[in-house]
Amino acid sequence: METTRSSHPTEVLSFRRGDNLATIATDGQRHVTQEFELCKEFDRLSKAISYLCAKGYSIDTDNFKSI
Repeated sequence: METTRSSHPTEVLSFRRGDNLATIATDGQRHVTQEFELCKEFDRLSKAISYLCAKGYSIDTDNFKSI
């Protein structure tokens, strides 16, 4: 049996807390935060965003780039 993987485009959201940068990478199915060396996966994008906001990060709209 042959299977094919569907590819989903990946989006990256940037967050800042002072001089610290964190990101969320999502393909709509998986949502992963990264801050320094720490990576965490979440089942929903809203949980990943809430996690970073609770740690004092704010979304960085100054460096937003549309694809």
